[in-house]
Amino acid sequence: MAPCSSSSLRLARSSVSSRAGRLVNTKASSVEARKGSKAQDYLIHSIPNNGQWPTGVPPVMGGHTMPSGDVAPESTSTTVGTGGVPMVYEYASEADAVSVVTYAEGAAAAAGLADDIVTAANESIASRGCFTLAVSGGSASNALAGLVGASTDFSKWHIFFADERCVPLDSSASNYKACAASFMEPAGIPATQVYAINPTLDHAGAATDYEAKLKAAVSAGTLDKTDDGSMPSFDYVLLGLGPDGHVASLFPMRAQTAAKSGWVLSIDDSPKPPSWRITLSVPAINASKKVSIWAVGESKAEIVQRALEVQSLPGALPIQLVSPSQGTMRWFLDTASASDLSPETWGDSKLYPRSTIAK
Repeated sequence: MAPCSSSSLRLARSSVSSRAGRLVNTKASSVEARKGSKAQDYLIHSIPNNGQWPTGVPPVMGGHTMPSGDVAPESTSTTVGTGGVPMVYEYASEADAVSVVTYAEGAAAAAGLADDIVTAANESIASRGCFTLAVSGGSASNALAGLVGASTDFSKWHIFFADERCVPLDSSASNYKACAASFMEPAGIPATQVYAINPTLDHAGAATDYEAKLKAAVSAGTLDKTDDGSMPSFDYVLLGLGPDGHVASLFPMRAQTAAKSGWVLSIDDSPKPPSWRITLSVPAINASKKVSIWAVGESKAEIVQRALEVQSLPGALPIQLVSPSQGTMRWFLDTASASDLSPETWGDSKLYPRSTIAK
């Protein structure tokens, strides 16, 4: 089914000008408006012309010597993030082309998602003989019911999990169980080609075991890897979007979200139960050939607008760290989840990205 509208944008994730306030500086004084005061109520800071350096510039760094008497060394730093200790959370170094597709309603979006996955699957099967799909839990897994009966060779599909809860596979909290019910079993995907966690292990053991499964799949030629061999490269990753901006089980401002290495990470304190989980790392997700975000329904409107239009602090919205380095990314929305977006501003660098949220 054709989408109602389709927009392309480039997410410029570097700098956002803040219009929250203004400080006016003059040569002789600085004038700062007192927040909440009357327009004529200012704080005037006079700067007398009695500096100790005739040129206004100290002869040594900081205007003084160190306790030893030596001149304080000048800084060799260039700017933040250009060397030395890396930032904890980092956006992609370049802006990425991201397609955002809005459908009339959820059912149409699900049909569009199924078509997109099947197209990718058939291309992968034709080129290398199989297709690898990594799926997260929640609404994303339920949206895959539209795959049943699709024109594709499901015997060549291999299903992985972008994240999983450390619970028995027949638990109602299991992503495996949800995917099995929604599409894996009805579609007839071979059980030997579904890569589930070992539910008998704790979170750390389950993560280690699952990463070993991924590496075995790479060795078998089922799962691709990046050119440098540092990460797996799934043909397709499908992620849902949490109300706090989390994807997979990568939650805001958590150490796992900041991880620069590792394919599969363990979590023992998920803010959303169950607390024990495993998840693909951000680098593993970003090494994929295609990443799609499923965010449908009125309850997703606020987080969709923040994720696509508001520049957050790195790590505050994990979804904004998702940026396939060699692949593509597509958002699947409906009119309800896209209701707060203003795509007409996306081409205006003065209005997008912005630092305010929709009213």
